Amino acid sequence: MSRDTAGFTIPAHVPQELVRDFNFATFDGVATDPYQVVADLHNGPRIFFTPNDYAKPEGTWVITRADDMRALLSDTERFSSKEHANFSRLLGETWPLLPLEVDPPNHLAYRKLLNPLFTPQAIEKLSGDIRELADELIDEMKRGNESEFMASFGRKLPVSIFLKLMGLPLDHMSQFMEWVEGLLHSHTLEVMAGAARNIVEYLQEAIEDRAKNPREDIISYVVNGKVNDRALTDDEKIGIIFLAFSGGLDTVASSLGFMLKYLAENPEAQAKLRSNPALIPSAMEELYRYRSVVVTKRRATQDTEFAGVLIKAGDWVTCPTMAANLDPNEFPEPLKVDFERSPNRHLAFAFGAHRCLGVNLARRETVIALEEILKRLPTFAIKEGAMPKMHGGGVFGVDELHMVWGA
Repeated sequence: MSRDTAGFTIPAHVPQELVRDFNFATFDGVATDPYQVVADLHNGPRIFFTPNDYAKPEGTWVITRADDMRALLSDTERFSSKEHANFSRLLGETWPLLPLEVDPPNHLAYRKLLNPLFTPQAIEKLSGDIRELADELIDEMKRGNESEFMASFGRKLPVSIFLKLMGLPLDHMSQFMEWVEGLLHSHTLEVMAGAARNIVEYLQEAIEDRAKNPREDIISYVVNGKVNDRALTDDEKIGIIFLAFSGGLDTVASSLGFMLKYLAENPEAQAKLRSNPALIPSAMEELYRYRSVVVTKRRATQDTEFAGVLIKAGDWVTCPTMAANLDPNEFPEPLKVDFERSPNRHLAFAFGAHRCLGVNLARRETVIALEEILKRLPTFAIKEGAMPKMHGGGVFGVDELHMVWGA
């Protein structure tokens, strides 16, 4: 049995006092101060149920505490990652995003296939290219004394590097970004399906090309890869490459936007890092904690008790990493930035078996970006009258960040 509340259908096993209308894509304050709103979730229960979810119309439980999130993301028997994003269903197909939408132990074969691409040693070889591109973008920005950061640097740096790894043309970047925007941020089924179709058709052409003309890129590596000593199926190839494409073109850019927004609003923090560049790696970790961007989900495989509530088989559970990383039980003064915070066991890259595969690349790109910006760009600030624009959803992000520097 279920009941209706304020126009929403609430499952009968959900206590009324734990129902809260909270949509991570559209909540009040998402465009102006989203992290304060998320931090305020800690004034309520450790878990609540929202019937108004941006991705799951049936509603979802929401976890707010760091310890609970680690426990759930580690428990792949009771909480599955299958159909997490379910992009293939937009097209009437059934291939999973790999390795995201397959659970242990089967997912391990796909991780083993992809791990060599993202080892610290493999990423270190990219450092020169990352730094060179960062310097080129900064040179372009310095032709004036102001810039919209996301268009001039925040998206261009990580997206260019990832397109190079994928072996995809840089001159198609704006088209790729439009597709990813439609897929991840529109929350309109028609727009999402159109974006997914465009991405799949483009990537399938690339897969066919690499089968005939292999190169030194991720697509060729996957096309010719094996799991459990067998060739990948067509569904496995598109599942792996689609996930790489959609993830690689969004999350690091989003994080850079929030990091630069914080530094632009806090000149004393800029000065501290400029005078002590050795502190940048630690500062980066703290800024990933302070402004985490990913909201991930799991589905209960069985009736179970978790965080003091009954979660029924089939229920979705939302794990907003930003809520875990603003948990005062885990991080003293969570809304205060401490570049020397220790320990800093943040969950910006998730946790457990599905911890972000590209974490080494994300960290390297971010450190180099901060190093070069702080070394080569004068003290910068938010342009007067130009309010930063932000969005929520499955990946929080900065749409516009107008900065000025110098006199």
